[in-house]
Amino acid sequence: MRARLQRYPLAVFLVVTFAVTWGAWLGLAAAGARVGIGLSPIYLLGLLGPMLGALVATTVLEGRPGLRDLVVRMTRLRIHVRWWAIAVGLPLFIAGATHVVLVAYAMFLLAPLPLPSWAAFGQFTGFPITNPIVLWLLLVLVNGYGEETGWRGFLLPTLQRRYSPLVSSVVVAGIWAAWHIPAFVINVNYRAMPVAMVPMFFLGLLCGSLLLTWLYDAGRQSIALVAVWHGTFNLVSGTVAARGALSAVESTLVMTIAVVLVARELVAAQHERHGEPAHHDFTPAMH
Repeated sequence: MRARLQRYPLAVFLVVTFAVTWGAWLGLAAAGARVGIGLSPIYLLGLLGPMLGALVATTVLEGRPGLRDLVVRMTRLRIHVRWWAIAVGLPLFIAGATHVVLVAYAMFLLAPLPLPSWAAFGQFTGFPITNPIVLWLLLVLVNGYGEETGWRGFLLPTLQRRYSPLVSSVVVAGIWAAWHIPAFVINVNYRAMPVAMVPMFFLGLLCGSLLLTWLYDAGRQSIALVAVWHGTFNLVSGTVAARGALSAVESTLVMTIAVVLVARELVAAQHERHGEPAHHDFTPAMH
């Protein structure tokens, strides 16, 4: 049985992941539920779908050795400080810089400008939390580990056995986007999104996938690293405090980094075709 399933690792992962997430979220949709700020255990269960998919698929396909390797990557913290600076420091730095610019703008115009309060960073859809630090920890655990254990911890490495990191990133982005579809029915923030912004949302997922592939591969395949980035980014781009300028600036940062990475990768590929030495930003790291 295991030998037969090992021929279809992606199918095993995707069936479990979508069964958990879509099962939870479509159940809410059928009941007419809407998820806003506040406790929603079923919605939070759906967020854990990719992690449960990775755990089940790894256990079924690879047994204890594979599960042990997955746990090692989930807890791998010994990484060069520059990668932690990108995962945590960069989103927070951009948030701080944006706040300073808004304050300076208000002072220059001699007019009051509504600025986000500290408490507003503790308000996020589906989480009944008001303390930003506690919320950040929960975002890392639920959004970060809940998604990244599956997307980058299982799906990406499986794809990279056959495809380039760049192609793998695009495939992950497509699956990641499809996974979100029921949220547009039940999540009040997604429902409020103008139709014209939906393509930008999915473009943001593609850019995020490219950035996270680079971060994961360069950061010794640490799931902890990308989980922390995911939670931190959600704190500074998805909370009530981030609505407006801050969310736009943080998303623009991700898109800019993704464009630079792809451009450098295309230049490196062009050099290789001409027999010249090339440096690839997307280079899978070895354990």
